[in-house]
Amino acid sequence: MAGSNNPRADVQASIVQQWSPPNRPSPGSGSRTPVNGHTHDDGYANGDDYTCDGRPPRIETPPMTEDDELRWQDEQLNRKIMQQVEDNGIARPKGYKVSYHYNSTVEDMHFGRTHPMKPWRLTLAKHLILGYGLQYAMDTHEALPASKEQVCAFHDPDYVDFLSEVAPETFDRLCQNPKFAKAVPPPHDADSVYLGPYNLSTSPGADCPVFADMSTYLFLYTGATLAASHQLTTGQSDIAVNWSGGLHHAHKSEASGFCYINDIVLSILEMLKVWPRVLYIDIDVHHGDGVEEAFQRQPRVMTLSFHRFGTYDDTGHKFFPGTGDITDIGLRSTHGEHFALNVPISSGIDDRQYNYLFTSVVGQAVKAFNPSAIVLQCGADSLGGDRLGQFNINIKQHGECVRFVKSLNVPLLLLGGGGYTARNVARAWCHETALATDNELPDAIPLDFIPRPEAFQGRGHGDGKLFPAFVRSHPNYCSNSDLENMVKKIDWDLRYVANSPWVQMDQLPRRSMVESITDEIDEDRKHNRAEKDRRQKERDPAGRGELR
Repeated sequence: MAGSNNPRADVQASIVQQWSPPNRPSPGSGSRTPVNGHTHDDGYANGDDYTCDGRPPRIETPPMTEDDELRWQDEQLNRKIMQQVEDNGIARPKGYKVSYHYNSTVEDMHFGRTHPMKPWRLTLAKHLILGYGLQYAMDTHEALPASKEQVCAFHDPDYVDFLSEVAPETFDRLCQNPKFAKAVPPPHDADSVYLGPYNLSTSPGADCPVFADMSTYLFLYTGATLAASHQLTTGQSDIAVNWSGGLHHAHKSEASGFCYINDIVLSILEMLKVWPRVLYIDIDVHHGDGVEEAFQRQPRVMTLSFHRFGTYDDTGHKFFPGTGDITDIGLRSTHGEHFALNVPISSGIDDRQYNYLFTSVVGQAVKAFNPSAIVLQCGADSLGGDRLGQFNINIKQHGECVRFVKSLNVPLLLLGGGGYTARNVARAWCHETALATDNELPDAIPLDFIPRPEAFQGRGHGDGKLFPAFVRSHPNYCSNSDLENMVKKIDWDLRYVANSPWVQMDQLPRRSMVESITDEIDEDRKHNRAEKDRRQKERDPAGRGELR
């Protein structure tokens, strides 16, 4: 970019309003301010304008307010970021558009002091993205909350009503409402917490707790995903990003695994209005059970999940959610059979093995299914060092999944998901934002530009690097032969997909056309029913009572 006549022609204007402090000296500073053609050194005007007591008016500079100070600091910070943008060659991608969807309100939510889900990981990710200057490489959109009607496109209306009203102060009252009381799950001996309607709880240790302002949080991350989907379906973006979304465990009428609204399912439903086939890929360490369940009868959606599978520890407990075996291929004896693919992985898989699995299986699935669009859930709990995950994958390999899917050149929706070591989640999603915009970031994090540099400093926090080497903490139980056998098994299953009939959608039918077709079908049914009745009477004259 050096030597260009207009080096910033490919980026948007500054995100910080330009502001300069007034060029006025303070009184008594010894400067000579011209007034009425004269100057004076004592801060008073030496001219014809005098106050009522005969003294000349004082020329004073208004004190800098707190807002002025913040604007000045933002301007200095923005200049530093812009210099780094120049030095690192951050630019908009050529030939395609990327949009970024977000609302900072989601950062303020708190699941509870001991809960592993920390929405402030989104704050750290945002700081890195802004610190590197990636906002200049894409269109940024502030998300608005989804409406109840939009969420009801998949979720049960009573469940949506409950989510829109629930809060710590309303939970007990809602539990007494007969409309919601019927949704309280039956207790089990193994339960350690009290579960209220739809699997929500105010008890400490609950997977899906009720917390302050949670309705705002739920409908905001969902609104961001729907807005990103709209950008894709209308052709305004080729890649759309929402790191606050990707909550793949939520079911139609039940919260599960820290997930309340399944924004992924809602986004795919929107895509199906425009495209005949959508491929969903999940690289979260947990099985994407909510999405698979929603489309288990649907051949227009293929779900493909790479996840940890098997026992969690020596106690024999299964790794959550316990589903997603390689034999799970969709609902049997329905059109959706063979359109769900699962890649169950043992603990400790490394970068080389994961790359082999991902590129082999995704390459085969895309060839067989031929998707019109792809949704990629980038849960970062599959990284090494995660609080809940059990893989040994580094940030660059996690990003290689995004790079590979992006290279397929179909509309792509990138979503977040799990991830419980916040600093590494932020690193991964910042790196993958750079990959989406075709930029390369230096390893040294711009610690001078981000508000919380301590999150990335020190040996235990990665020494200020974007790509720290994770110390292998989980034994690798993945054998190469087992992985090869899985790839062969999935390739065998995909034969059914490749030979399946496809939905043809040259264009969406207009509403008037749909109504006309519906009327014709209803008329034909009435005619057929009348004709059937006539023939029945002719065959059975006794049935009319004529022989009595």
